[in-house]
Amino acid sequence: MSGEPWQLGPLHVEPGQTLRGVFPVDVGAAQVDFPLALVNGIHPDPVVLVTSGMDGDEYAGSEAALRLIDALDPATLAGRVMICPILDPLSFEALHSQNPLDGLFLKYVFPGHLEGKPTQRLAYFIYQNFVMHADAWIDLQAVETSESAVPFVWTAQGEDAQVNEQNRLLLHHASAGLGLLHPPQEWDPAQAAMTANTALLVSQAGRRHHTDEEAINFHLEVIRHVLAGMDMLPKMEETAGQVVYLDHEPVLAEHTGLWYPQISAGDTVKIGQVLGEIHRMDGGGVLQEVKSTVEGVALAVRTGLAARPRLRLALIAHRRLET
Repeated sequence: MSGEPWQLGPLHVEPGQTLRGVFPVDVGAAQVDFPLALVNGIHPDPVVLVTSGMDGDEYAGSEAALRLIDALDPATLAGRVMICPILDPLSFEALHSQNPLDGLFLKYVFPGHLEGKPTQRLAYFIYQNFVMHADAWIDLQAVETSESAVPFVWTAQGEDAQVNEQNRLLLHHASAGLGLLHPPQEWDPAQAAMTANTALLVSQAGRRHHTDEEAINFHLEVIRHVLAGMDMLPKMEETAGQVVYLDHEPVLAEHTGLWYPQISAGDTVKIGQVLGEIHRMDGGGVLQEVKSTVEGVALAVRTGLAARPRLRLALIAHRRLET
């Protein structure tokens, strides 16, 4: 067996082997049982990090990550894969997106702090031990429970031209039908990845608290295509006709009332098109006719009845990249 032993902190993995288990992590106020798998293939590079459960109530990604551990054969994998299926075990146990120890969201505290609150310490552990050691990071996410959405992938652009090019390459490798190339943004994991010179791709599919097979399979296909594109797995046939947008526009409610959408996720929309209406809570009239200010495609549409000011009713991708 070719390859090299892999030493990641106290963890040791021989070439052609998979190490999986639940490992203790001290976050100050508690000790967290952190699930992890390290797949050491026949080459030491590249190294890919696959994560899910940054919000503890996003289950399709976690299930996809767990299935990936079983699916990868280290004897034929040309590289190494780190898999963290539940990044925040405490929020997972609480059936929520927030860590119950301090009320913080893991996704908002990267790169974390060694002496901070529990969630900040957990983010620091993840950043130092995994993000910093990865060439590419694939994070698996979902939308709100009361939203419907089309599966898509996205990545970010920042100030580092080399990382930007790596991110665009991951977006291409994913071979998903719909992609989003964000302008510079303040999302903490994206900033942390760029600081670590780690390429980032986010796979978005399914809804919180659900483990539907369509979303799980979408995540797995994205990962397989990326690993194949990085020459870690055998080449796969690319999906024809990937459409990429350069920006997205959240559509927000202005009133408290009843939300009645007139579009569905995946629909194309025009500027000025009515996306839905907010009615009075007694059903006696229209408070707001919600119109699109951009032309593009609806990535997500809220399906729940309740609306309140600043609540996201839809997410529209726009500024299509012309190829």
